[in-house]
Amino acid sequence: MAQRFLIRLLIVVPLVLSCSHPYRLTEQQLSRSSPWPFHRGDLSSLGSVHEGTFNGKLDILWERKRGEKPAGPLSVYHGSLVYPGTKNKIRFYDGLTGKELGYIKSHGAAQTGVAIHDSLAFFATSPRKSWLRCVNLRSGKQLWKRYIKDAAAGSIIVDNKLIIGSTDGRLTAYRPEDGSLIWTFEAEGGFVAPPSFANGRVFQPCDNGTLYVISPTDGSELYRVKVDGPMVSAVAVSTMVYATDMFGHVYGIEPEDGRIVWDNRLNGPIWTTPAVSDGRLFVGHSGGELVALDAADGQILWQFDAGEVVRASATVVGGYVLVGTMGGKLFSLDAADGRLIEQRQLNGAVACSPVADGDRVYVATESGMIICFGQKDE
Repeated sequence: MAQRFLIRLLIVVPLVLSCSHPYRLTEQQLSRSSPWPFHRGDLSSLGSVHEGTFNGKLDILWERKRGEKPAGPLSVYHGSLVYPGTKNKIRFYDGLTGKELGYIKSHGAAQTGVAIHDSLAFFATSPRKSWLRCVNLRSGKQLWKRYIKDAAAGSIIVDNKLIIGSTDGRLTAYRPEDGSLIWTFEAEGGFVAPPSFANGRVFQPCDNGTLYVISPTDGSELYRVKVDGPMVSAVAVSTMVYATDMFGHVYGIEPEDGRIVWDNRLNGPIWTTPAVSDGRLFVGHSGGELVALDAADGQILWQFDAGEVVRASATVVGGYVLVGTMGGKLFSLDAADGRLIEQRQLNGAVACSPVADGDRVYVATESGMIICFGQKDE
């Protein structure tokens, strides 16, 4: 009897010790950088990081197996990888070591990922539990929640306004500290893609084939741009506004007045946001290619055949571009000429874009794997 009890104890104790605990943000963590705070890195959704030591090699620094796939985009805050899972928890990992730092309860699948402002975390959960929530990461307490119908896959924080869209065609700005409504913009169509921001403008793509450009001050429409097909991914904003649609078009748009400067059609539907770096765009499409285009005129510079459907946006880290496929392949390419540096076969489809801090690249797969790539110490 005593022996049986001892065996049970030996089994239970490691399980208890390995269980995660609620996450609490510390002063030390607040001092660390946040290189990928939003769904595509910065407010402009450029999908690129330029500072760091990443050399294009896909050495595995650490990996973790979760029993859940990612519900929304990953992010990197205060040195931590933020993983919104499908089992009602958002988990935080030390970006350097992969150690789990804890979790917060999301009360649903956080399909928006997480946006963090100071010590406040904001996320919206999936349609069955359609709530936008604010959690204080120091105390772990929920400060407020607001109903939102099927939120788009990401939010931004601009001028002390939390801005988020939804599939009922509403773009709404809330005050972060108390969730009070500031303004709402309504469109004829649905917002599947998240907003972007640059130069005093909010850019919101719509599935009716319209890009709405909105004032962040009061939510008034500044202008709109009509394209050929439904828009289901965020736009990237640099010298121009770079947009895609489901008919395979990539657009270069003048940000001052919405004039379409160039339009190039690729060989498959596009679900992705262009990554922008050093005068180039990098666009993956469902035809199984990653295409580099000249940002000035849209001319194709090179094409890489990934051989499988690309649904996740590419990510640029230094001089390298990374792209994953629905077949679970991850490619690292030279951004200048498309030369293959290295590839990996992962366990599970890559449906979420890789995120990076400049030294390390983080990828999550649909089978629940989280992998950190970088340069191993010799």
